[in-house]
Amino acid sequence: MSTAELRRRNRRNVYHYFYNADAPRTKQEIAAALHLSLPTVTQNLRDLMEQGLIEYAGLIDSTGGRRARTMQMAADARFSVGVELSPKHIRIVAIDLLANEIAFQRISCPFSNDAAYRQQLLAAVEAFLDAFHLDRARLLGIGVTLPGIINEARGLIEVAPILGIRKMNLALLTELFPYPVFVENDASAGGYAEWWNRSDLDSMAYLFLGKGVGGALLIGGRPYAGVNRRSGEFGHMGIVPDGRPCSCGKRGCLEAYCSVSRLTDDLDLQIEEFFEKLQQGDADCFAIWKQYMDDLAVGINSIRMVMDCDVVLGGMITPFMEDYLPDIRTRLAALNSFGDDGRYLHLGKCRAKANCIGVALHFVDTFINE
Repeated sequence: MSTAELRRRNRRNVYHYFYNADAPRTKQEIAAALHLSLPTVTQNLRDLMEQGLIEYAGLIDSTGGRRARTMQMAADARFSVGVELSPKHIRIVAIDLLANEIAFQRISCPFSNDAAYRQQLLAAVEAFLDAFHLDRARLLGIGVTLPGIINEARGLIEVAPILGIRKMNLALLTELFPYPVFVENDASAGGYAEWWNRSDLDSMAYLFLGKGVGGALLIGGRPYAGVNRRSGEFGHMGIVPDGRPCSCGKRGCLEAYCSVSRLTDDLDLQIEEFFEKLQQGDADCFAIWKQYMDDLAVGINSIRMVMDCDVVLGGMITPFMEDYLPDIRTRLAALNSFGDDGRYLHLGKCRAKANCIGVALHFVDTFINE
């Protein structure tokens, strides 16, 4: 290893140490933990401080002599932006290097696959940066997520049924912004955000419930995309032969039974109104909810049977699911052939913002690792 490579490695290791530390640290603690000399640590700290990546945190009590200074990672040294495209809205989130939310905005903007919509999208992101006084010099990049299958090798959005997209050129989005851009499937992004926030799970399946139903697989701490980048398309598992029509053109898919539209569009209600009426004992809502839970349990049990890992439930429905989690776990226990009690099912922590946060994390992850 050359001297320059050794310096880069040491600097990266020092920065990673700060990134993973649960409290500010002193030079002496860093040197001991990384088995580096104090002069080496001091030089690396100087370099990182000049780049604004670490900062002084304070002094610790002395047992004799001068009090030692502590340092910590500067979480706001950089930020990234995640943008979620859906049929009726654009959601935008900014996160710092520790994935803390800096700003969020939800804009009413019906999707349209044309130049006018894309200009609206660009204007919305630029206005977001201005409104929250976000320094573009610290911007790592813009992540864009949508409910579709992304083929990076061919530079295409292969298909996004609920947006009416087939074979859309990715460059129409990536060339739009004067910043680095990354495009990802919404459920894959959401799954990564949930995994990032769950240090206890090395492997997990993520089931996303929104206007569409999708998912993601993370195995050994890394996303598993599949041979054709279609892994985790749980919404298009068949659960009822020749059942309800699905947006993909087939029948009987999980999405046709567990899309949030089953709780809203069928009764002409908003999601908040549905659960309010459900708690008030509305008979129509109760009947739909009972069937919804039955169908959802079938889908989750199938994922568990194939993957044999914990399942995290995410999407716009999760803020309302806490009271019903014991009920669905009971259903899962009854369906499972191996005696599981359903405790493998968890509710997502990022709620409706998971997709935005997850696609923004692409740039944070790249920055940290590089």
